[in-house]
Amino acid sequence: MIIATGSVDINEATKLAQIASNSASDLADKMKNTVATMDGKTTVSTSTPFDDGKEHNEGDMWTVINDDVASAMYIYTNGQWQIKKWDQQALKVKQLSALTADLGTITAGTLESAIIKGAQISGGSIAIDSGIDKFKMDNNGFEASNIIDGDTTDIYGGMISLASGNTGTVTLDSVKGINSKGLSISGHTIACDDSGQFWFQKNGGGGGESNVADIRAGVIYSNGTALKSALSAKRDVSEYSPDEALSAVMNTDVKKWKYKDSDNSADSQHIGPIIDDVNEVGKKSASIANDMISTDENGNYYLNESNTISILLAALKKSNQRIDELSYRITQLERKNAQ
Repeated sequence: MIIATGSVDINEATKLAQIASNSASDLADKMKNTVATMDGKTTVSTSTPFDDGKEHNEGDMWTVINDDVASAMYIYTNGQWQIKKWDQQALKVKQLSALTADLGTITAGTLESAIIKGAQISGGSIAIDSGIDKFKMDNNGFEASNIIDGDTTDIYGGMISLASGNTGTVTLDSVKGINSKGLSISGHTIACDDSGQFWFQKNGGGGGESNVADIRAGVIYSNGTALKSALSAKRDVSEYSPDEALSAVMNTDVKKWKYKDSDNSADSQHIGPIIDDVNEVGKKSASIANDMISTDENGNYYLNESNTISILLAALKKSNQRIDELSYRITQLERKNAQ
């Protein structure tokens, strides 16, 4: 109710009447969407608490519900409505099917969930242990074991750990296999802690030397290359003709070149045979023996360096044989002329 005293002009009276009308209309709309129990202890409304003309006592509850969704709850405390803040004791439900809210900062004990989607998880450590699959990440680095994910990276058994600090070290401990669409290491070292061999194998690992994978790289620096050459590891052994080897060497052109994607530094100059995979037979710009050429599974040509070195050895033997024969003939002619 609005009571005016003193002198009021007509315009002011009109405004006051309009305000009174609007307030009455607003209150009517709010009351229309408000239901209270007979004792007035529980009130359900689409609006936040307002003066509904009823007497409320300590502990009375006011719930705001819109389209069957409860958005807030108030408790009448110390003569006014106080919004209810939920703690872990108060919020305990068998199943929460959906929760959409801007929760701000959450401080919690244990959070159990199937899927967590977010932009960033920071601070402390993250650990997942299902009893079989294990994952841990903290200030000391990253560790994971027996993780199975067919779309990205598979780790079958053992442990992979990425150490923190400036060492840039990746340690693989008894890992049976890692399958990845791409593995990027910002450090510079892959090490085996037990000083054992590091294997690259196909088909998920296993199978020993019969299942080794090809490795593609740029320049490789090493202390040596060990080619398996034991007779016990070979079959279909036969002789290779020194005459054939000498013919292969004599019919192989040696050129100088630079790769198209190289720079103009002195190290970009190369010398060796060229496999002409551009021109057709009869118009080749360079000749090379077939035994010096190999192909990969995609049909790409490459120089078989092992075969090339072996052919050179056989050709050298044939050349020495011819030198010895010529030396013998020269010696015989010198003796004959001396007589």
